[in-house]
Amino acid sequence: MPTSVPPLTCAIIGLSEITSAPATPSTRGGRSPLPGSHAAAIARIPGLTVSAICDMNPDAIASFHQRWDSCWPDMRDYTDAFEMIGQEAPDILAVVTPDHLHRDIVVAAAEKGIPAIMCEKPLATSVKDADAIIAACEQHGTRIQVDHTRRWDPFFHQARLLIDEGRIGDVISVTGTLHGPRAMLYRNGTHILDLMHSYAGAPPTAVSARLEPGYDEFTAYRGDGGHLPSSEPAASAYIEYANGVRGQYNGLKGEFMLVEWDVIGSGGRIRIGANHAELYVHHPDLGLAQVPFPASVIMTGGIQGAWEDLIAALTDDQHEVRSTARDARATVATIDAILRSHQQQGKLVALG
Repeated sequence: MPTSVPPLTCAIIGLSEITSAPATPSTRGGRSPLPGSHAAAIARIPGLTVSAICDMNPDAIASFHQRWDSCWPDMRDYTDAFEMIGQEAPDILAVVTPDHLHRDIVVAAAEKGIPAIMCEKPLATSVKDADAIIAACEQHGTRIQVDHTRRWDPFFHQARLLIDEGRIGDVISVTGTLHGPRAMLYRNGTHILDLMHSYAGAPPTAVSARLEPGYDEFTAYRGDGGHLPSSEPAASAYIEYANGVRGQYNGLKGEFMLVEWDVIGSGGRIRIGANHAELYVHHPDLGLAQVPFPASVIMTGGIQGAWEDLIAALTDDQHEVRSTARDARATVATIDAILRSHQQQGKLVALG
């Protein structure tokens, strides 16, 4: 990944904390490297400048200026996303709006000819909207990255490399667990499903699922941008993949946070979460034995890694981003299948 880039400009739509929070020391423990916001990541990439910002809330704009004017004193302000797209010509547009607003903004940006887009996850809240985004970006040659952040986290990415190298043999099953007050299907479940799909190594093809009690009428996204946990259900799902891998998605609302992935292969196992990364291999005498997890000493934060990856694709036509729109569509289609399966009392349904 580049540590510096040719002079490039970016504009940002949506100034919530995931966009604007400063990089501050963490007291929570764990091993996740900073920075944890888009602005803090951009500030660490020499040559990349924020030229314009947009939010419907003037207070959010004022707060962003207070935090970041020392880095980018000449930022232009907008309260209308489409006005910004019409007036500005950035090299990269960051779309950090509520989930259901991505489609129209990304399509307009692609039609305007903006070269690259950083889109927050999920890509969209329906398969139809995801397909519209993909079609617009492919038609107009816009490079798009979807911010499924753990794909660039050095530990989660190392787990993917270990799988690709065959350290645990052929993957047989992948289990993703999301437990906590915000175990919401669209808001945080997208992270779990995306990494499950990546570790499985093939597209998901069918799903059998049930939503948490009280959400029988939840047939399509009707969240509030991720603010209230009650706006989205948790879910439990069985997932089949094209290569025969079996997946289990465990989404459970509760008081404490537990987020982890468990990958079982024919010759070993990887168990990984925010505070642990464990590698087990099969030994002919000892059975399943834990061995050191070969972690990288390079600790670039996931969001910064996503930006550097997109910049590499923008400056090199042969570079493919790590989180493509088609990857992200698979997660949207899985959620859609979860909702359809619930309506059919857990019947196994094919992905659309």
